Amino acid sequence: MQRHHTMTHKQFTDIYLPLSGKMYALAYNLLRQRDEARDCVQDVYSELWSKRDTIEPDKPPLPFVLTMVRNNCLDRLKRAKAELNDEIFEILTTDDTVRQIDAASDLNAVLQLIAQLPPDQQTVLRLRTIDGLEIEQIQELTRFSRENIYTLLSRARKTLREKAASL
Repeated sequence: MQRHHTMTHKQFTDIYLPLSGKMYALAYNLLRQRDEARDCVQDVYSELWSKRDTIEPDKPPLPFVLTMVRNNCLDRLKRAKAELNDEIFEILTTDDTVRQIDAASDLNAVLQLIAQLPPDQQTVLRLRTIDGLEIEQIQELTRFSRENIYTLLSRARKTLREKAASL
């Protein structure tokens, strides 16, 4: 019966370093971004190193390591989605537009409300709030006059406020 012993750096690199290609391939497959995939593999190696003395020596390393990679990727994707939702929600609500939407707090509800606006209002609102364009840039893209853009924005926001209040 083998006693648990401290894994040396050499044993660690002999076992886990050859798996880095497969680890990276899985991470890239899930994340679709080179830097994120590299960071993920790095995180997993750090975690493995800190757990090296509690890992059962007879356990095949590949499935175990790939599960760690998959979990790390899922955490990263969840974080990215949460940040994106926060960002879009913030953009839509900062203009003092839709304070009441806080009550609904559901981004999809907001996007559905925007989708119900007349096409010109929808376009101008999206360019301004979601794409963050300046009025001049919107003018160039849409060929609308400055006054028209302000009117469309104002109507769109008013409609959203009213619809959001009834959510």
